[in-house]
Formats: sequence, C-alpha cells, structure tokens
Amino acid sequence: MNSRAGGHPVTVAAWILVVALVIAVAFGVSTGILSRSLVVDLAALWPLFVVALIVGLAARLLRKSRRAGAILPLSLFTALVLAGAIHLEGWEQLPSASVRLVGPDPSVLSDPTELVAQISGDLTVSATDTAAYVVEPVARGGPVGVPQATETSVDSALSIRIEADPEAPSWYTFSGWEIGINPAVAWRLVLNGQIDADLTAITLSSAAIAGSGLIRLGSPPAEGASVIVAGDFEVIVPAGVPVTVAGDANVPDGWETDGERARAPVDGTGWSISVQGDAIPTVREG
Repeated sequence: MNSRAGGHPVTVAAWILVVALVIAVAFGVSTGILSRSLVVDLAALWPLFVVALIVGLAARLLRKSRRAGAILPLSLFTALVLAGAIHLEGWEQLPSASVRLVGPDPSVLSDPTELVAQISGDLTVSATDTAAYVVEPVARGGPVGVPQATETSVDSALSIRIEADPEAPSWYTFSGWEIGINPAVAWRLVLNGQIDADLTAITLSSAAIAGSGLIRLGSPPAEGASVIVAGDFEVIVPAGVPVTVAGDANVPDGWETDGERARAPVDGTGWSISVQGDAIPTVREG
C-alpha cells in the first residue's frame, strides 16, 4: 500500500475548516444573520486572499513535507476570518463603510432641531461631537437600507429626516443604524424601531419614541420636557429629578401614584412622560 496516497490528515482537516467557514458565511448571508454587504467587502479585500494564496503555495513548494500542504488552506482560513473581522469592525476603506452618513457642521443646527428616524430594525441613538449628526449602518443582516438624510428648514427651524435610500444597491442592507447627534443644541426626536437611546448627554426639547427597547434620560432642561413612549420600553431616569408619568406604567417604589398618574417625590419642573398604546413600559431610576 502506498503511504503517500491521499492527503495528510492535517491538510484534510485544514481544508474542512475552510469549506465549513465558507458554508457558514454563505448560510449567514442567505438567512440574513450577516449583512449582504459582507460579500462586497470580501471581493474588495481580494489582495488579502492573493497574499494568503501566495504564502500557501510558496510554503508547499519550498517544504517537501506532506504536512506543509496544510499551510495553504490555513492561510485562506486566516484570511477569511481576518476579512470578516475587518468587515464587522467597519473599516473605513471598505465599500460598506462608504454608506456612512455624516451631517454638516453643527453650526447649521437650529435650537431646537428635529430629528425623525423610523425603521424596522435596530436604532441606537447617542451623542457625537464630530458633526451635526452621524449615521452608521450596523454591519449585521437585516432589512434596513442605506441611510439618507433630508434636511428642511421652516422659519429657521431645521428638521432632519433620516430614511432608507430607495435607490441604493440591494447588497447594502443592515440590521439597523447607529445615530449620533450633536449635543450643542436641543433636539426634538421622533424615533421608531428597536431602540437603544442614550440621551443622558442630549438636551431634549421633546421626544416621541415608539417600538421597544431602552431609553436613558439625563437631567431635564430647566423648563422641563415631554417624552411620549409607545411600546415595550424601559425608561431610566436620574434619581432626584422631577418626573411625572401619565398612563399605565411600572414605576419605582416610593413614587406618589394617583390612578394612572405617578410622580417622583421631587418638586419642580422636569420630565413629563406620557404613555400611549397597550404596552406597559417600566420607568426606573438609575
């Protein structure tokens, strides 16, 4: 029997790893777990795979050991893993990063400025100081398209509507958006989606938020502000600030309640939270 017949077990195992990874990526893209933009990014990273191919072939030619045959598939496997990590990190040189939306200088903002973003996906909102606003797609699979902004001004009051670009290539779909807004001015927010909103550094004039998720509020403005919530939300407010809640909601122990109204045991003007819809949100201090 020829002992050199067939491949070395290490080489065979290495090729199985490559095939398994390719199948996993194809499954993730086809089922929507991974963004289809991953395919475009992998194609753009072809030099990485060429280097892996050269390294693997050179090692196979220079080393006579049959085990050296495993270097090629291991090189390709490493290149695939590295390319996937670069895609998920959102490297700015990748095609998928080109759909990142950066707004103008904060000086164009009115006080307050309205922001409208309503999607069927993940919507993360927080503060940014790099521009008036920044929108980055979340590099996971989903139905949400490439963000585009429409800015309108009426009587010097600016309104920004962020929605999916209907003309963007179908390869660019994501699980949602991460939106950063500049805290230099007050904001009127209209949001809908799977929400994760850290508004602790944002001055709110008002907010209407629907869907589900988490909302973190900071200190209210001196004149107070209203927040309308509709959906399964957890709303976190700072301890020791005035808060009133109108509607059916779970509130902290020790708050004063009167039917469907509740208030924190703190005097003054602060957050006015209005609950709409059938879902019962939870308001807690933290």
